[in-house]
Amino acid sequence: MHQSAIEVAIIGAGPNGLGLATHLRKHGVEHRIFGSPMQTWRDLPQNMNLKSLGFATSIPTPDGSHTFPEFCRANGLEDYEPIEYSTFARYGMEFQRELVPYVENTRVTNLTRNGGEFDLTLESGEVVRARRVVVATGLTYLAHVPEVFAGLPSDRIKHTWGFGNFEAYTDKDVIVIGGGSSALERAALLHEHGARVRVLVRREVHWGGRGLREWERPLVDRIRVPISSVGHGRENWVLQHVPWLMHYLPASKRLPFTRKHLGPAPAWWLRDRVDGLFPVQHHTSILAAKMQGEKVCLRVHKQGVGEYEILADCVVAGTGYAFELDRLAFLDRALAQQVERWDTAPKLSRHFESSVPGLYFIGPISAPSFGPLVRFVAGSAFSVRVVSGHLASKRGLVERILRGGARVGAPVAATPDRVSNLG
Repeated sequence: MHQSAIEVAIIGAGPNGLGLATHLRKHGVEHRIFGSPMQTWRDLPQNMNLKSLGFATSIPTPDGSHTFPEFCRANGLEDYEPIEYSTFARYGMEFQRELVPYVENTRVTNLTRNGGEFDLTLESGEVVRARRVVVATGLTYLAHVPEVFAGLPSDRIKHTWGFGNFEAYTDKDVIVIGGGSSALERAALLHEHGARVRVLVRREVHWGGRGLREWERPLVDRIRVPISSVGHGRENWVLQHVPWLMHYLPASKRLPFTRKHLGPAPAWWLRDRVDGLFPVQHHTSILAAKMQGEKVCLRVHKQGVGEYEILADCVVAGTGYAFELDRLAFLDRALAQQVERWDTAPKLSRHFESSVPGLYFIGPISAPSFGPLVRFVAGSAFSVRVVSGHLASKRGLVERILRGGARVGAPVAATPDRVSNLG
């Protein structure tokens, strides 16, 4: 006999999923959360740094406690910038152990709709039924490699997502595609590990300014170019302080702005590890890619020069992410087809709910509905607050509470046999 449905299932245990769990717990909403805690951040290579500022990278809690800068200061670490990814991963794991110890360290392999509810199949084979599901899988599944590279063997084309075995490329020729932080920081690390690196950029590299710390900036500058959780500028200030505004803009304005705003721009502290140390070619495009013997052969067009070919042992693509619903491998195809979309991303209500009642999406994949802010950890405070408030206010939950059917104050997952063994 199938177990009774839980109120909410959260898929993903990164900053959005963990933050949402703390809010649902405060609201007394029964829930379970699935995923390997902070997996993406723990898998990133050592000696790589966050592009974001410390104050903009906290996992949200209902009372604003357990912030990332507090963790950094308590451990004698840099709390502004640059900050290593490994520091953020340590913070996230401590956050999880203290506030969300009931994370179930398992993957959801299939999500289907069953009448008005949902069935989640776990890799253990267990099937969990939930009335509502929040997908909070971050950038997992969304790495984008341009079609031009489709014919290359998988060991010759790597996305920057998860790429970190730099020692394996010592004394090898590597081409890095892209002009953002992920591309250029990996190019720098490859160079520092003895690879022969060349970077190809579609336009120019736009370096972040080597600005003063905020309290050191003149008052006039702080007024004219205000700081925000996603960087300097008035548009960014509005994104942070009026986060719901983007959702109400016409799609004809919101979608192009979301695609273009806050594009590739490496941080200032990376520049000394790139400039003059290896070639960075601007205004280039890749026309074709094929294997030529044991080498990758790229046919490249450079503005003002024309076409030429480059040989390399491997290509690393810092080509961003595609907010495509169909990339979520666990999402049942029949269910996916029921979700209305903006282009390829789910079309979401003001509560982050899709056209399938009870199915929510937060994190980067919600950006076409809510703008650039939600692509970043900084946007999780807004997303989590909205979604948790909406889930708590659903009439079905209120009726269950009145009947005594919901266990207010303790999520069902907080039982000894379901607490992740994280050491």
